[in-house]
Amino acid sequence: MTISNHVVTTGRLRLVPLPLALLDAVLVGDWEQARALAPFPLTEQTFAGDRYVLELRQTQLRDDPGIEAWLYRVAVDRTSGQVVARIGFHAAPDADGTVEVGYSVQPEHRRLGLATEMASGLIAWGREQGARQVRASTTPDNLGSQAVLARLGFVRTGEQIDEIDGLEWVFTLREAKPAGERGR
Repeated sequence: MTISNHVVTTGRLRLVPLPLALLDAVLVGDWEQARALAPFPLTEQTFAGDRYVLELRQTQLRDDPGIEAWLYRVAVDRTSGQVVARIGFHAAPDADGTVEVGYSVQPEHRRLGLATEMASGLIAWGREQGARQVRASTTPDNLGSQAVLARLGFVRTGEQIDEIDGLEWVFTLREAKPAGERGR
């Protein structure tokens, strides 16, 4: 994994943060402007189903432009240059150093290990920036996402009711203790 200008590069992907101007163009449907701003091929399907999340991130970026790198990113396939997934943290780390990660892989690119790869890369970046604990939530029937979280070492720590998705299971990935602190 390498990081350049907040772009996280994994074996197959580049995780590119979206600036406010690009979010603004997408949300008003100005696809010509959005394409001019995007450093990757962009279609109206790139963000299909993400309007609610994009609006949340737009508000966050208007309030604090400095958190851009923590929020919504596209996962660009390094070979084809196509957007194959989306990932990001819900916000910058809270006072305890906790972030929550969310991701979505386009249906035609699922079951290729991309969710695990991009989550692993973004979590490593987040830890380099000071995040100490990562949360994720998923509906009880989303077995694919639960498998990704298990591969990454997350453990189920609770449940919550989401205003959009209803019942969600909450998973946590805690920072590993240094060798001298294990067992304390």
